[in-house]
Amino acid sequence: MNTDASDTERHVQFTRHFAEAERAMKAFAFSLVPHQADADDVIQETLKALWQHFDDYDPERPFLPWANRFVYRQVQMHRRSQATRGKYFLNEETIEKLAAEGPASPEHTQAMERALEKCLQNVGSRQRQIIERRYASQSTLQDLAKETGSSPNALYKMLQRVREALHQCICQRMTKEGFTV
Repeated sequence: MNTDASDTERHVQFTRHFAEAERAMKAFAFSLVPHQADADDVIQETLKALWQHFDDYDPERPFLPWANRFVYRQVQMHRRSQATRGKYFLNEETIEKLAAEGPASPEHTQAMERALEKCLQNVGSRQRQIIERRYASQSTLQDLAKETGSSPNALYKMLQRVREALHQCICQRMTKEGFTV
């Protein structure tokens, strides 16, 4: 067999594996970092690292566990680079525990996303708007407090109540679908 054809086939297989695993890798990254933008950065850096280690990949072994080791390393490097900005609320020990548990299955992740979407429909429009501003745009609590005319403490308590309600709702929906939480 032609070596160039063999290499091309390995590249195609590698790319296909990455495409199939990308969603689960993002979910794993997002479980370890506080913001979606951070998870996206981690995945970008992971992709570069994966390509740099292309020759180390054994196509006979599952791709996702191999790739998630790179995700975890990139999370650690990203966390260290961001630590001086005070962005992270999880300490290294907690991140290690979360990483040891590993990512959820794609089915579990999809069910959780569906549950979150449904549960968010039960949140009042003002609370939902604040949640979206806080987590999607990465606005600080102080910025949101100024914008909404609330005190940071009142806003914090409101977000805490909404997060708890979302957590309970998601757990109930996941249980109904037969998933453990």
